[in-house]
Amino acid sequence: MNKKKVGPFAKTILPIIGAVLIVAGAVAYICLKLADEFRYNEKWKDYDECGMN
Repeated sequence: MNKKKVGPFAKTILPIIGAVLIVAGAVAYICLKLADEFRYNEKWKDYDECGMN
């Protein structure tokens, strides 16, 4: 049986790529949540002035 050995290049690069993808996903999620909150506040800001909460 021939077993393919994973070289040191793959052992160091794959975890780094995985970490970068996780960080990018977290940043994208935070940006989308902030944009959604901004849109929500913009939509309802006129009602804050009329006394309805």
